[in-house]
Amino acid sequence: MQGRRRYIIFFLIYKNMQLKYKHSVLGFFWSLLHPFMYLLIFWAIFSTAFPSIENYPLYVLSGMIFWVYFSNATSQLSIVFIKNAHLIKSFNISKSIYALTDLGSELVSFLLGLIPFMILMYFLGMKFGLHLLYLIPVIVLFSVFIFSLGIILGAINVFLRDVGILWNTINPALFYLSPIAYSYQIVPEQYKFIVKYNPLYHFLEIVRDVLYLGQAPSAHYVGRCLLITAVASVLALLIYRKTRNGLISNL
Repeated sequence: MQGRRRYIIFFLIYKNMQLKYKHSVLGFFWSLLHPFMYLLIFWAIFSTAFPSIENYPLYVLSGMIFWVYFSNATSQLSIVFIKNAHLIKSFNISKSIYALTDLGSELVSFLLGLIPFMILMYFLGMKFGLHLLYLIPVIVLFSVFIFSLGIILGAINVFLRDVGILWNTINPALFYLSPIAYSYQIVPEQYKFIVKYNPLYHFLEIVRDVLYLGQAPSAHYVGRCLLITAVASVLALLIYRKTRNGLISNL
């Protein structure tokens, strides 16, 4: 049974990747264009506006690639049950498999894109060393958080379709509420609490410890990310259990 479940997940991830880049000349390389274009824009416009940020291109890129993964994955997961309605109604398998499949597809794209961007970051001044191995647990933790948030959004969106629309509206705003193109230090004191209550801020801190500062992630921020992920996972489990029996009738 477990082997069959794994086969279904890997098969659906493969099919998703095929559909995503079908009839595309550049294929996977389109997924690299988004963060690269943002990097060029921020580098051209804001590099002189934030002189206190040393090696501004590396600072931006280290946060940007993780933001794109978060944005793409949560957008897909927010509609995962709706877009797979015909499969959910046809096959008696766990509905969470479809969410795992979408997350897996975005994770594969993210990891493939990480390779050329790591090379670019090396030329931008990133240090190569054993500290980069910390990226593995960081990516796993970040993916669990994204999956949990995606389950919450996807399940509620079946019953209240405004949630998907609202998330696509909030998503771009979260970009500017996250210290990707600017430093947390320049945020006015009275508004810093807004950034602190943004979960992405804490994940970006541990990512930048590894990619930008070339060191092990701060235990302080790792602890916060673990807590955030644990809370999101519990909420996702409760909401999924509460809604899974009514998903089919509301699709």
